[in-house]
Amino acid sequence: MRNPTPFIKRMYSAGVMPIFFNPDEAKCLKMLEIAYEGGIRVIEMVDRGAEAKSIFPALRKAADQMPGLYLGVGTIYTPAQAEVFLDMGAEFIVAPVMNPKLGEYCKKLDIPWIPGCGSVSEVYFAQEHGAELVKIYPANILGTDFVKAVHAVLPTVELIPTGGVEPKIENLKSWFDSGVCCVGMGSQLFRKDLVEAGEFGKLKETIKHTMDLVESLKA
Repeated sequence: MRNPTPFIKRMYSAGVMPIFFNPDEAKCLKMLEIAYEGGIRVIEMVDRGAEAKSIFPALRKAADQMPGLYLGVGTIYTPAQAEVFLDMGAEFIVAPVMNPKLGEYCKKLDIPWIPGCGSVSEVYFAQEHGAELVKIYPANILGTDFVKAVHAVLPTVELIPTGGVEPKIENLKSWFDSGVCCVGMGSQLFRKDLVEAGEFGKLKETIKHTMDLVESLKA
């Protein structure tokens, strides 16, 4: 770890942060359940649908019965949007962009904030506005060399790649070897066709396999 704060230690220990949302509350709850059973301890529900605000409280209630689970919300752009979910119990905020006003708001409340950045300058300004962990997005376009380039000039910043990270040993190894703190994964963990078909057993197997791979890389 480059910056072993309590938040970073928690994210490093988690290894993987699933990113998901489904307009069906029952499916969302099932995804949360199998993620936890598969070894996940940090989850980001994204605010990408009209139903998100009504579903999040149900996830919060379920997460409260899962010891050690850390539940945050993503696709947050503004302080006003963040406030809605923080009032419902979100424990951290994830953004697809680097909005200084959102960073200042989260810093004032002492809420962890993970902004999405695509340049060294954005990463620098995110750090200046209180971000302990920065999301490299889209990771499949920026690549592992970008992580190395950031760390060459900003050696204490912690990074999490999101977008195109795959649950395969070669892909995961390349990211962790480059120096990331943890990885974010969405549809690669929760394949839409399997979610819609209710094949949660298969999804759970993928999650557990992914967690085993990550643990082997961190050992």
